[in-house]
Amino acid sequence: MTDTNLGRVEPRQTPQVVVRVPGVTTILGEFAFHSQGKVLCCANDQELIVNLFESPDNQIHVFNSYTGDKKHFSPISLKYRKEDKWANYVKGILQQMAESEIKVSPFGLRLEGSILKNDGATLAAAVSIGVFMALKKLIGFEMSDRDIAFKCYRNCTGFCGELTKFSTILTMLAAEKGRYVLFDIDSLKYEMMDDPFDRERCSLLLVDCRIPPTAMREEINHKHIQVRDSFSKLRAIYNRSLKELPINDLKDRTIPLDEESRKICAAVLEDRLAANSMQKLFPAKDHAQIGRSLTKVGKLIRDDLELSCPEIDWLIKRALEVPGCYGASLAFNGDNIYIALLMGEAARSLYDVKLEDYERIFGFKARMTDLEPFGNWEILAVR
Repeated sequence: MTDTNLGRVEPRQTPQVVVRVPGVTTILGEFAFHSQGKVLCCANDQELIVNLFESPDNQIHVFNSYTGDKKHFSPISLKYRKEDKWANYVKGILQQMAESEIKVSPFGLRLEGSILKNDGATLAAAVSIGVFMALKKLIGFEMSDRDIAFKCYRNCTGFCGELTKFSTILTMLAAEKGRYVLFDIDSLKYEMMDDPFDRERCSLLLVDCRIPPTAMREEINHKHIQVRDSFSKLRAIYNRSLKELPINDLKDRTIPLDEESRKICAAVLEDRLAANSMQKLFPAKDHAQIGRSLTKVGKLIRDDLELSCPEIDWLIKRALEVPGCYGASLAFNGDNIYIALLMGEAARSLYDVKLEDYERIFGFKARMTDLEPFGNWEILAVR
């Protein structure tokens, strides 16, 4: 693959199909797919815009508007190449379609949007869905969302080798505006839960501490590997379903597991319990208990999974000092860590003052926004 001769698809000519794919915020269950747990997440306002054009020749041309990278390759030569980076996400989806005997003519592709600032798992999922849905609309073939989700998942984790979560792909495909998704890793089923936060009495806020994404991305991936390996050890000892495992057996060291793996598995299983509890707490709009659950999980991620940094610790500690803050934890927004805060308007005003101290101490200007659940992917235009 070379980076030359793509100027013909970069200009702003009218595309044949335009697809928007949302980002995903994970509130609970970031490591749940290692433990047969549940994930509480929603679509967010980040986006990937996929513009599909006619190709000027017999090649597939792709352009990343964020990095300025240009690639082209033959539709019959879909080998993974490390140096092709994000373009492998496109090649892998075409390979998945070829395995289903879906014939795709050469095309041009321009990618735009804030998700391009991510790298790895989230971008792989968004590109997979965006390209698949754009081609599905253009060609007109039939395939269920479930089958599309599995093909996108195989592309991300198999062809591209990314630690993409099935819950992320499913949320991009099925999310509903104003509703959270509670996804069960074990059954691959999900339910939609209405947003219990009214934006006045209590809001779920996200704080972007403005740490460069690359600073935490490798650490998050490393923790996923640690969690995966720890549960592999646990399964070798405990040969029943993890849903039957009493957490106290881990805490009391009844199960003969090394200390590091014990702490990791116990923390992830506590996260699973917190996600399960949201089935009752969300409909009841029990903000106090939701906040306590978030705070507990945040402390476990910090202390037992050892996933944090001084900026994150400072932001969470200051939030919990504010009267009217129900809880504070970590949220995984794309491939970076945000702070999730549950508080009312009065507490939010007090916390805004503390964010001025954060900028003075750390040199980053944190940004706080309401987390509003967005809808799923959509077609923006068809020519």
